[in-house]
Amino acid sequence: MSIKSLRLFFGLPLPHRQAAAINVWRNGLTLGGRPVDKRNLHLTLVFLGSQPVERLDELQRLAGQIRGKGFELKLDRLEVGRHGLVSLGSSQPPEALIQLAGELHDSLRAAGYPLEERAFWPHLTLARQCRTHPVLDSLPDFAWTAERFVLFHSTSDEQGGVYRPLFHWPLPVPD
Repeated sequence: MSIKSLRLFFGLPLPHRQAAAINVWRNGLTLGGRPVDKRNLHLTLVFLGSQPVERLDELQRLAGQIRGKGFELKLDRLEVGRHGLVSLGSSQPPEALIQLAGELHDSLRAAGYPLEERAFWPHLTLARQCRTHPVLDSLPDFAWTAERFVLFHSTSDEQGGVYRPLFHWPLPVPD
């Protein structure tokens, strides 16, 4: 059996230390939903959905043309969305993040990829299908320097869904 399509998205990976800290903090909340596995914590830039395997070379080429810069990303807001989605957001998303997502989106759209029309919403999903609003003892305060973006493949293993990095591109950090 050969694989014909892959479920793909571009995103920002978390350093292991930040993923561990966010996981511990999130586990201290009473969410009652389905928590995102620590290994899958990320910030989505552009969701591509199911794409033919043959387009991977084109995706690498398009992403390689992006000239984003590294930036400090601070997640300092807990957000509760529709359908019980609980996530971390930023009270002041860095302009470099908005530009990176916008440039990726524009490049992919120009190449004929069907993308969602909604505005970019920078967030890191903590859990889905939560039935209660979490009570906070302290506000979230997580930060890291985004130094690369990644093309992820969404698949599954015996433990559930897993996001596997396929390719990555540097985001040079300004001096």
